[in-house]
Amino acid sequence: MSSKVLLDTNVMLDLALARPEGFDAAATIAEAVAYEEVVAYVCATSLKDLYYILSKAMGEKDARTYIKAVMDDFIICSVDYALCRQAADSDEPDFEDGLVRACAENARVDFIVTRDVTAFARSKVRSIAPADYVARFLVDE
Repeated sequence: MSSKVLLDTNVMLDLALARPEGFDAAATIAEAVAYEEVVAYVCATSLKDLYYILSKAMGEKDARTYIKAVMDDFIICSVDYALCRQAADSDEPDFEDGLVRACAENARVDFIVTRDVTAFARSKVRSIAPADYVARFLVDE
């Protein structure tokens, strides 16, 4: 059975911008998603952050194309009043992290894949670094 993960914005940016500190692990996870070995979610609010940053880095047209590809390959977690309230009422010090946490908990994913694992220490969903996720679940022994 495939694991279900929610990819944090920082992991999506590693992939989109081929950032050296995180690209390899993010690309390995994306490949596993493409081969349906992993079911991956992205918070809808991450799309607007991705678009904003990517439009500055690669132009609006390419940023939109990239966002559409993400929408085709990943399950997009909607953010509604209930999730915003859950984030606002949570013990997360950062509201954005609270939204990601609420999305992950609502989607009942197995892991939040993030380069900031301490940000989700209070979540019911375990957080894991991309490289650790790859080493633990995607690399054949």
